[in-house]
Amino acid sequence: MRRVRREDGTAAVEMVLIAPALLLLLAVIVGSGRVVSTKSAVLSVAREAARAAAEAPDAASARQAANERARDVAEGLGLDPARLVIRQDPGDFARGAPYEVNVSYRVRLADLPAFGVLPGSFAVTATHTELTERYKSR
Repeated sequence: MRRVRREDGTAAVEMVLIAPALLLLLAVIVGSGRVVSTKSAVLSVAREAARAAAEAPDAASARQAANERARDVAEGLGLDPARLVIRQDPGDFARGAPYEVNVSYRVRLADLPAFGVLPGSFAVTATHTELTERYKSR
């Protein structure tokens, strides 16, 4: 004679075993999306800062214009301007010469959806080079 096994509660046990893995997978997906979004925002900040610098009449005002524009764009895109590091290479700032802006942004791992348990941070960087205005009078 065969015994019939009862399977009451097995679905609940399986769910308890699988739920942490599903939550971890969800956290990784959301965290990756936020990192990609931050990278895109940093690229936009670098592009806008280089464009603002390229339109300036001289190297000193170009540096100031790039810094101001970078902070404004970062704030508009939801980044913390205090965590931005902006490096600029104006070259010789001649007409048609390249003006390079490098932007770094510190992403704290505690900000990602990992329940605040990940310590540390990492940098997301972007570089954009824009040619200074050739035909603008200075």
